[in-house]
Amino acid sequence: MKMKSSRIVAGRQGFALITTICLMAVALILFASMLEWAFTNSTLTARNNQYNMSQNAAEAAAEVVLGQMDRDFINSVISNSTAYTGLPGTIDMSTWPAHYVFTDTNGSTGNATVALAPVYSAVVPLSSQYTGLSGMVQSNDIYITATPVGQPYNVPATIHESVEFATIPLFQFAIFYNVNLEIDPGAAMTISGPVFCNQSIWEGSSVCTFSSTVTAVGTNCQTTGDPFATSYTGSGQSTFSMAGQPVSHGNALVLPIGTNSSPGAIMGLLGLPPAPYNMGTAQAYSSNGIVYPANGCDLYITNFAWGTNYNFYPKAGLTNLMVYYQDQQAQTLTQVPYDYYVITNLNTQTSFPTNYVTTNLLGLHTNILFAGFSWVTNVYFYDWREGWNGGSGPAKCVQAVQINVTNLGVWLTNTSLTGGSTWDTKKVNHSGHHIGGVYVYDSVPLTTSQLPAVRLINAAQLPNPGNAAVPYGFTVATPFPIYVYGNYNSQNNGLSALGLWGVAGATANTLPAALMGDSITILSTNWSDAITSKMPNTGNTTVNAAMLEGIVASNPAISGNYSGGVENFLRLLENWSDSPTGASSQQTLTYNGSIVVLFYSQYATNSWQPTGNYYNPPHRNWAFDLNFQNPNKLPPMTPANRAIIRGNWYAHK
Repeated sequence: MKMKSSRIVAGRQGFALITTICLMAVALILFASMLEWAFTNSTLTARNNQYNMSQNAAEAAAEVVLGQMDRDFINSVISNSTAYTGLPGTIDMSTWPAHYVFTDTNGSTGNATVALAPVYSAVVPLSSQYTGLSGMVQSNDIYITATPVGQPYNVPATIHESVEFATIPLFQFAIFYNVNLEIDPGAAMTISGPVFCNQSIWEGSSVCTFSSTVTAVGTNCQTTGDPFATSYTGSGQSTFSMAGQPVSHGNALVLPIGTNSSPGAIMGLLGLPPAPYNMGTAQAYSSNGIVYPANGCDLYITNFAWGTNYNFYPKAGLTNLMVYYQDQQAQTLTQVPYDYYVITNLNTQTSFPTNYVTTNLLGLHTNILFAGFSWVTNVYFYDWREGWNGGSGPAKCVQAVQINVTNLGVWLTNTSLTGGSTWDTKKVNHSGHHIGGVYVYDSVPLTTSQLPAVRLINAAQLPNPGNAAVPYGFTVATPFPIYVYGNYNSQNNGLSALGLWGVAGATANTLPAALMGDSITILSTNWSDAITSKMPNTGNTTVNAAMLEGIVASNPAISGNYSGGVENFLRLLENWSDSPTGASSQQTLTYNGSIVVLFYSQYATNSWQPTGNYYNPPHRNWAFDLNFQNPNKLPPMTPANRAIIRGNWYAHK
């Protein structure tokens, strides 16, 4: 059998198989790479998400620590760093997507690392929203690490928060309100310094110009109608010279008293301190107690409840006034002996001011008719605003403790046994400054016909014992209304600042000064207690001092009822012009200072009445005292706000 053989020839089908296999291999490699990339990307995303959650957890824990520190700072009991290292209790993580362990920089569980700088080493310019102000700053740093528990990826995160605790003196503001602020001057007014309001502001005057920062914790309203006084209208929108102003929804500034800065709580700042911070006790001079001006003053003046309601000299020992010297370093409150006596020797009556009256001098047949002080007494006069009663009166009788500031200056330099030099020398030796802070408590009761108050008279030149080159200054504080009679702080050592305002050097010849009370009323250089009719005529008057007081709020339930606004912050009782629009006949009220309103008045509570009733307006030459931009020139007992300024924030893996 014959068989044929045939030659096998390679075909293209084999090459196709090899190509297919190669392509499949490449595809598998690409697919594997894609799977690896997807897995790696998923892992990185998951780890990144876990890091972000760890970072948020660490930040939450840091805020818990900061909350503790903030509470203590506001209440003046900031402690050392170790007091804040332990996280308070257990952080509730029941609603968190993951649980965490918190550690400090040393790895200690349940702790944070807290670093506190030395307290208030210097006064420095502030940053953030407080640019332009100065304050005493304590820098703080918080470090905390959060590590997840029971998670696929153990990715910790460390947070570093840097914050500053700033104490900001109030009188650095041209205007500071703790209540709603309204302003509608009838004549042009320029506000040259920073303005801050812990509530809301109505800027309703087209003739008002703000040349610095204007910040409201609430909102700024620039409509013609006043949102706080129904049917009261201004002249239009104010002018803001600085870009970006005004600012709404700013961070509140808090005064270190109690647990809040409500107007009602802040009013207690000027009252007699509550227990356990009573005057003369050790706690009075603690960081919590010293915020009360009563505990920070150098001289404390008080009287008995009858005021001037007697028509005879009291018998010996029944003088109406008492003065105490307060030494915060020694923690003592010491009664000051009288320096003014009225005596009779048989049929002769003799006065002995600023001298100690000895037994030999008095003789055998002498009676002391009066023993008191040469520089403080009780007086009375009348206030038509407080007794307005629809215009029918009668004017309310003001029963005031009156300080003759010139005589006080003489007493402070008197070296006799009953002079004030002894006390002033003690103050310098113990505190490094002269006597300059006075607190007054008038015990006369408030009734429908009488008003307890404090009045300052003969105060053109304030006391400066020793004529110090860098004077300490002079501050008077009281929970009652204050009346200023005549020029106040308008000269120093014979060099005049009378009538000067609003320019550098205008207050070069003044002392750092402040008045703090329920209200402040200016009585002109032409005032007379003998005149009881409405709107007596006035004379040009200059007042240079920071002013802290209360106002009577606008009442939205009464149509047109207006607080009087910033322009009537200083209350007036006289006819400063022949008519409300008689600018040519207006007398001038020159004022350099800082305007601070923290509460609503509790004693002088009658509402502002428009011009032409109990007063007509002066020509207002008002300005922010540029001295107060220098922390070394702030008045004694200047109150301060407290604020947290957040600095740098870092996150670390």
